[in-house]
Amino acid sequence: MKKSKRFAALLTAGLLALAPCAMASMSLTAFASTLTVTDTDPAEHTYNAYQLITGTKDADGNLSDMNWGDAITDDGAALIAALNAKKSDLGIDELASNATVNQVAAQLAKIKDADNIQLLAKVFNETGVLTKTAAKPLAKSGTKYTNTELADGWYLILDESDPLVSGETAGVKVRSANLLKIVEDTEAVAKHSLPSVEKKIVEGTQKVDANSASIGDTVNYEIKTKSPDVTGYDKYYFVLNDTLSKGLTYDDTLTVTLGGSPLTLDEDGTGTDKNGQYYLVQGTYSATTGTTLKIVFKDCVDLFKDVDPGTDIVVTYKATLNENAVITDAGNPNTVNLQYSNDPNADTDSTNTTDEPKDSEPTGKTPDDEVKTYTTALKLMKKDNKGTPLAGAAFRLTGNGVNKVITVGKCFVKADDGSYFKLKDGTYTEDGSGDAALYESTTQKYKLEEQATITQNTTEGSEVYVEAFVDANGVLTFTGLGDGDYTIEEIVVPEGYQEASDVTIKIASAPTLDGPNWTVTKDSTTPLTANTAYQYEFEVQNIQKSNLPTTGGIGTKLFYLLGGMLAVGSGIVLVTKKRMSDAEK
Repeated sequence: MKKSKRFAALLTAGLLALAPCAMASMSLTAFASTLTVTDTDPAEHTYNAYQLITGTKDADGNLSDMNWGDAITDDGAALIAALNAKKSDLGIDELASNATVNQVAAQLAKIKDADNIQLLAKVFNETGVLTKTAAKPLAKSGTKYTNTELADGWYLILDESDPLVSGETAGVKVRSANLLKIVEDTEAVAKHSLPSVEKKIVEGTQKVDANSASIGDTVNYEIKTKSPDVTGYDKYYFVLNDTLSKGLTYDDTLTVTLGGSPLTLDEDGTGTDKNGQYYLVQGTYSATTGTTLKIVFKDCVDLFKDVDPGTDIVVTYKATLNENAVITDAGNPNTVNLQYSNDPNADTDSTNTTDEPKDSEPTGKTPDDEVKTYTTALKLMKKDNKGTPLAGAAFRLTGNGVNKVITVGKCFVKADDGSYFKLKDGTYTEDGSGDAALYESTTQKYKLEEQATITQNTTEGSEVYVEAFVDANGVLTFTGLGDGDYTIEEIVVPEGYQEASDVTIKIASAPTLDGPNWTVTKDSTTPLTANTAYQYEFEVQNIQKSNLPTTGGIGTKLFYLLGGMLAVGSGIVLVTKKRMSDAEK
């Protein structure tokens, strides 16, 4: 048994390939053959077969007595005109307007190159060439699409499903076409290799979906996708849409590689630089919506035509967690999706001179792939030993996660128009005329703010810290902290109170896309819980200093009584000694 020869054109952009395998037959006359397409895509496809040429199979498996099939109009006039319009691209001779089917078939036989075969299939699908009412549908049963009544001939097999449009995520993502000679039962398998995109946060050697960070920390991102198969496309769109939430600031550090080799950036960002292979459209940062990045690949048919489909495309960039970062379990997300051409049979919109698709052009879009960065907050509540809120204290926060901490309290911040000076003991004064040796600086001024973002300070020992006063209710919050070990030291003690002991806080997380899973511990043993504002609360207590004249405690009274008794006893001894001395005289 001989396998039938096939003339196949597969238009898939590397995303849907039909791999036919013909079954043998020794018949020398026309008969009904069965075409079966196996497609495991869960989305339902619409496959139609269009008969282009009909004939009778001879002993060698070739077609003789050829005539136009029922899908070709006007004795092939529209098809001949379409072939002549593409003759240079197809590598064929010009056909007479009244060329016979045999003459057309002779020119078609010259087309050997795979890309030209793809173009041929597209020509067959041009508007006005096919009689759409002649479509022979393939019935779906499970994963099989079948027609059992196809006479010998050449057929154009079209997937005429409605492709996805922008914003849709469910449905047929790619349409295809295949040109088959059917002279016996034939099977084809739909092989789906749909485009995908993956985003990760890179932390050292690890690539994760979620992490924790402090405000001011740099977050490293990697986007990975694959090069498409652009065979059969006049124009192919390939655009990455990236969105950074309001808590992230893009650091202008983007790079793109294809197969490990860097691609060149179109510097003007408009796609007009003919030397660039991609350009970046960067949106303006918004404290409400964040920043959008659009990475547009240029001239994709030329860029990818000599690249093996499925070659890695890797995009990397950095962002900084900023003061607008949220501390809820929603985190600070960063998302990406890929928009791509999905209908190789569609005509190119000649009015679109850019590399970004218009809404009217058929494209698919992958679902968003998301990563998240979490940060948290500490809430210090200053109280006396009776549990009453206490104002007037200032604290210093140090630790390996201190960068740019948002404090809510009374904060001294550097300001040229300030009226305070900082002393070396950590306090502040409005008098700048004292002994210079007592001041950290006699020129640097500060002002007192109720709320501020404190940029990190570094001492000679490279210790990073922030300082702030509690508010009138004895409350001070530190927002924007990631994993780390922290120490909170009281540097200004309320008048009449003893200095509180240092507090140590350990923050740890096990982040996933569902939440940060914080574990916050005070002084190594006491677990802290978050309030409804997602702040981890703890108290710092001050004890009043003793004041002997007014205290009146039982211990002090006993001290006074013993002192009085000693004084009286001493007087008696002195008087007795004096009398004895007088008697001796």
